[in-house]
This record gives sequence, C-alpha cells and structure tokens, in this order.
Amino acid sequence: MKTILSFIDWYLPGYRAGGILKAFSNQVAHLEGNFQFKIITRDTDYCETTPYDQIQSNQWNRIAANAEAFYISAENLNINYIRELVRQTQFDIVYIHGIYSFYFSILPVWLVKAKQIRTIIGSHGMLGKHSLKVKSRKKSLFLTIAWKMGFYNNIIFHAANEAEAQDIREALGKKVTIMVAEELPMKIELPLQNQRIKEIGVLKVCSIARISPEKNTLFAIEQLVNCEGIKIDYDIYGPVYDSDYWGLCQKAIELLPANVRVQYMGSIPGDQVLSTLSHYHAMYLPTTGENFGHTILESFMAATPVIISQNTPWRNLENQQVGWDLPLHEPARFSRVFNFIGGLNQDQYDEWSKSALSYAAAFMKDNSILEQNIKLFDDESN
Repeated sequence: MKTILSFIDWYLPGYRAGGILKAFSNQVAHLEGNFQFKIITRDTDYCETTPYDQIQSNQWNRIAANAEAFYISAENLNINYIRELVRQTQFDIVYIHGIYSFYFSILPVWLVKAKQIRTIIGSHGMLGKHSLKVKSRKKSLFLTIAWKMGFYNNIIFHAANEAEAQDIREALGKKVTIMVAEELPMKIELPLQNQRIKEIGVLKVCSIARISPEKNTLFAIEQLVNCEGIKIDYDIYGPVYDSDYWGLCQKAIELLPANVRVQYMGSIPGDQVLSTLSHYHAMYLPTTGENFGHTILESFMAATPVIISQNTPWRNLENQQVGWDLPLHEPARFSRVFNFIGGLNQDQYDEWSKSALSYAAAFMKDNSILEQNIKLFDDESN
C-alpha cells in the first residue's frame, strides 16, 4: 500500500481552520484501505499558541488506522528541522495543502522537487479570484516569481471542480497539470431529521465559518436591516480572523432593528457542527467564494436549508427546495428570502428540511467521488 506524505498547517484534533482541515480529514477517512498517510502539521490549532493536550509534539502519533501525524512545535518550525524530518520519512507520494504557507506549502515543494516523486498540491480555492483579491500584491508577486522560476513544473494541482481548475489555469498558466476530484463528505451515517419548531414570524439562523472578509460576515449582518415583520435570531460561530473586521461587524450589529438579535457564539469543534446546525431553520453564508463549502454540505446533512451566495458549487437550490443561492450584487434578495422563510408554518418548513436531508443523502451515495480521489493519487499517467 502506498504512503502519502502530506503537509498541512493545521489538522485534527484541531477544528478552527475550517474547510481545508475538513476536506483532508474526510479524504483520509474515506481512503482507508487504499493509502497510508503520514501528515506533517503544527502542534497547535488555528489562531492558538497552546499545543494540543491529546498528542505528543515532535514525534509520530497514530491518529487513525491509516494515518500518522507529526506535530511540530513552534520552536522546531524551521527549514533544517523539516528537511531532516522529510529525509528520515519513507513515502511514495507527496500531497501539499495550500499555496502561500512557507513551512507547509512552499518549503515542501522545494524539498521534494529533486526526488522526482509524484507531488500533488490541493489549492483549496486559494487561486480563486475572490481569494486573490485579499493581499493581492503579495500573492501576485509570489505567483509571478513561481511561474518564472518553474517552481510548479511537474507538479499536479488538485481541483475540487472544473471551476477551480479554470481558476488554477488563469493563475498559473494553461500548461499547468490539473486533476479534478470532488471533495468528500464526512464518513458517517446520516442522522435522523431533527424536527425543529417553526412558528410563523420566527426565524433562527446561524453561520459556522471564520469571521473574515472572504466569508462576508459584515455583508451577512447588514442584510438583516430590512427584515421586517419577523423575529430573527442570528448566531455566529467561528474564529475571529481579523479583529478590525470584526469591529466593523459589531458596529453593524448595533444598527440592526429591535426584531433582529445577533450573538457571537465562539468556535465549536467539528464533531459538534451537525448537532448545532440541526437546531436552526437555516444556515446563512453569503461567502465571496468557495471551491467546495463543507459547512454547506453539512447543513444539508443536518436537514437544514441554506442561504448562500452564488459563489459556490452549490447551485439551483431553490428549484430543489433545499435553499437559496443568491447574487451578492442583488442584496435585496437576501432580505426577501429571510421574510419568506420567516413566514413559513411548521408543515411548510418541514418540507424544505426533508428535501435538504434527501439532497445530502444523494450526494453521499455518489461513489464516483471516491473513485476520483483514488485516481488522484494512483493514476501514474499524470
């Protein structure tokens, strides 16, 4: 069985890093029996400085039947330490998560280039237009230098869909090698539908994502100003990525009418996401862009319809009665959707909830997604 050496900034038992961590941990779980993973990561969670208490730092930890993880402490996070760790580790394939992290994205490419070994980079939406607008000068400079140096020559890029593949081509050139493999859901049995009480004129919504411009938290809050005639409780879960941005969000919250209550709930572990979502009428995420959107799928798995932007792969949701994907340049439509859901009675809402759960079940039964992921690592023609 082949061994995949993988680099990722944050991994389990962490949970604050969101989609990248979820995507990879789901993949590891589904590929048990096909591949072994050796994972090099930090010994702290995203935005944290205290090491995990469940692991041993600076040594290999068995964390799953097919996975070991090496949790590097802050004092050992340097070029020489990682170079020696790679030299001592046996592996057949390299899988790198992300683009811009020096120690977990850039350095690994440099360390393994001379080995002529199958190397794959999951860009996780980092080369999408919405992402490139954040710190655009630094990113543009790095990508230009990387292209001129041939840094990504003989590297395979993993795209979650054709739209992300096109973003990668536009960022790195048409000659870049890309393989498309959709991201895998959590490897669990779907829970039963949790019927939540739905009174006419009352709406409970939440978001579970980091608080940042990319997730459009400020926009989400501002659209609640024009929701009239219904009582809205909006709970925000996730780490504060940018304190200045969160300050703007707090000011926007103060301007909301009396019928809208917004609370910040902090971060929650990944194993609590489904149960948390199952207590809300809708999940609200008008993101500026997602290459996949694991929380969106998890919302369907919790029988919870979604209110999202059109900047994700999840489209035509209203026709399937599982949610709404709305254009950000038409903000009034968000208010109209809130008023619509708020006006639903119990029976009407239950139909939307059941449809969301059925939608998730159909996605999870698609075996072709697993086959794509196996081919990503096993196809020697690329």
